[in-house]
Amino acid sequence: MSSTPAELASRPMVRIGVFTAALAVVFGALFGIGRAVGPWDVDDAPSHGTHQMHDDSHTPEGGDR
Repeated sequence: MSSTPAELASRPMVRIGVFTAALAVVFGALFGIGRAVGPWDVDDAPSHGTHQMHDDSHTPEGGDR
C-alpha cells in the first residue's frame, strides 16, 4: 500500500514534519554562513563613547577614603 506524494501532503503530521525539517535545514545553512562570514562589526572600541562617572557619596565614610 503505497501513498502518492499528493496523499502524503494532505496529512497534517507529514506537512508539519516536512516544514520542521525544511526549517532546520534553512536555519543550519544560515548559521553556517554566519559562522563562516564572521561578525560585521569588527571595531575593538564601540563607536559611541560610554562613560560612567562614579562618586563617593554612597560610601559609609562619606567620601573620604
